[in-house]
Amino acid sequence: MTDENFTPVDPARVRAVLEVLGWPDDRADPAAAPAPLDECDYPLGLHWKLAEDVIRAADAASSEQHVIEIRAEGWTIQHPLSCRPNLFDCPVNRVGEADMASLDCPPAPPGRYACGINDLGDRFEIYDQVDQEVRTDG
Repeated sequence: MTDENFTPVDPARVRAVLEVLGWPDDRADPAAAPAPLDECDYPLGLHWKLAEDVIRAADAASSEQHVIEIRAEGWTIQHPLSCRPNLFDCPVNRVGEADMASLDCPPAPPGRYACGINDLGDRFEIYDQVDQEVRTDG
């Protein structure tokens, strides 16, 4: 997977990780880039890219998930905290809106379902129902 396939990470989050790890922001300063090790050329911004990878790994391991609530009158995607503050840039939001708009009827019965996008980032997917109403009337 190449960097252009990754969802952008909020720069404030990246700077926070760099600060905690004691790493420099090496995106713009060639002198801040690490020295080559064993004849490997480190790209400018290696620390920044590694900090982004740390954030993406933590987000992926998080129990937070996207949830779609399907109702008779429409639907809503609820986002995990990791999507904020850029909800409109969220790929689940973009792909979900496009795929849901093309449907003539709801893709599932009313309820709340985990959702996401496929590995290629071009198809919206609905997974298991995350909570069900418990009927008490028999």
